[in-house]
Amino acid sequence: MLSPDDIRTACRKKYPAFLRALVTGEPFFPLEIRFGRPSTTAAWATLQNEISALAQADFGYRIDWSEINTRQWGRQRLPERVWFEHEADYLRLIAKIEEVRRFRMNVELIRRHCPELESWLAPHVLRIVEHEAVWPDTLQVCCYFIEHPRPQLYARELPIPVGTKFIEEHRPLLRSLLDFLLGPGRIDVSSEHFETRFGLRFDEALVRVRALDPTLTERLRLPVTDMALPWSQLKQLDWEGLTVVITENKMTFLTLPRICGGLGIWGGGGAASLLETVPWLARCRIYYWGDLDVHGFHILSRLRSAHPHTRSVLMDEATLTRFEAYWKTAGTATYEQIVALSSDEQALYARLRDTGKLLEQEKISQAYAVEALLCAIGKDESQL
Repeated sequence: MLSPDDIRTACRKKYPAFLRALVTGEPFFPLEIRFGRPSTTAAWATLQNEISALAQADFGYRIDWSEINTRQWGRQRLPERVWFEHEADYLRLIAKIEEVRRFRMNVELIRRHCPELESWLAPHVLRIVEHEAVWPDTLQVCCYFIEHPRPQLYARELPIPVGTKFIEEHRPLLRSLLDFLLGPGRIDVSSEHFETRFGLRFDEALVRVRALDPTLTERLRLPVTDMALPWSQLKQLDWEGLTVVITENKMTFLTLPRICGGLGIWGGGGAASLLETVPWLARCRIYYWGDLDVHGFHILSRLRSAHPHTRSVLMDEATLTRFEAYWKTAGTATYEQIVALSSDEQALYARLRDTGKLLEQEKISQAYAVEALLCAIGKDESQL
């Protein structure tokens, strides 16, 4: 049999269903709380105390009683179920009277100012409660995006009378709302990045590139041999036929040798993940040189998944063995999906994962690195 506290807990669990009923207009009361028949094998004094506590609790519920014959105590009047007939009693028990008042106000506000959200309401009642204080500003943002999808402005530039950090601080809520309101035709469904998804400008990551062939400055019309480009502008270039070397470490990027038709890209700081969506790389030869650790092979895996012709350099058993004196213990890191590796790369990845070893690429001597890199590129060119 449920105690008064158990009844309160059961009522709290039904709270989301109550809120949904408020939105849909479906009846919710009378609300029955089933708790089973009291055990007739329990000690009579214990059962009497439980029944007394249930009957005397000022919870506003109605108790249905039934008379049963018990082998141990004879005919007794025992509680069968509890009913809440009125909303006020139910809300008083779970201390939600004021919260529900605000909930009703916000539902009405949403319906009045953004009726397009009507079918969003019932599945997201707890979000309405969670964000109860910000609905006036939230609806202004929603209405603006309905009228001006993909505005190509920074969030602080939007002509909406909300705080300059409002959108940034409420992205999860706005993501749910705008996904519902705008639909796939007006959002970039392929992107999880909020600004990209909804057509806002943002402080983009810069990708640093370096011409490894002096003739590229004229061929590619580069103002300098070493520069950093916003990711979106890098994507729009129409380069092709280059030998692209992507390195994880900045110093190895800066010390890459001269390569005919070569372009170095520094892939550190997350830049390598941005390169997955750079279309012109599909028309270039790509070499990736990363640290010999699980992280380095994870980057290689992602790059090759996007650009299957990506080759790894200096990420082999011979290099790892050659520079054993510089091995370090790596932090714990595992990745659920490591794909697109060759059998040799997969075996080395597994070894590094299991032993926790790390060989940073800057520990490899310059002479060895240059020779191995040029040899790999030269070998590929000879096979063309």
